[in-house]
Amino acid sequence: MQPVLEFVRRHERSYTYSIRAPQTSDTIPVACYVDRGLTSLADCVFDAAQALSINFPKVYIRYQGQCMGEMDVRRLALCSESFAREMMNEHHRRCAAQGLETEAAATRFVESRRGTAIVA
Repeated sequence: MQPVLEFVRRHERSYTYSIRAPQTSDTIPVACYVDRGLTSLADCVFDAAQALSINFPKVYIRYQGQCMGEMDVRRLALCSESFAREMMNEHHRRCAAQGLETEAAATRFVESRRGTAIVA
């Protein structure tokens, strides 16, 4: 079993994390641990790594509901600042890409209603 570690930004300077222990890969179970909030994402990453490092060498990471992949727990503890920065940058990149895809889809929809859509 490999735990799922999920980070969530609650407010401008408030982050929390939860740890889940999935039994199968197709369901996300209820959290078995939920932190009540830290003032930076890096602090959250470090705290979670400390909690997990005793029993788990690797963990699946989620941030704001997006899967960020698998990570070595030691790296989380040793590089919490840089990992938090990378995770936020990747999340922003994905959101921007999703926004562009959504905007392009909306444009295609509007154009299809006008009869001016370019079919690829």
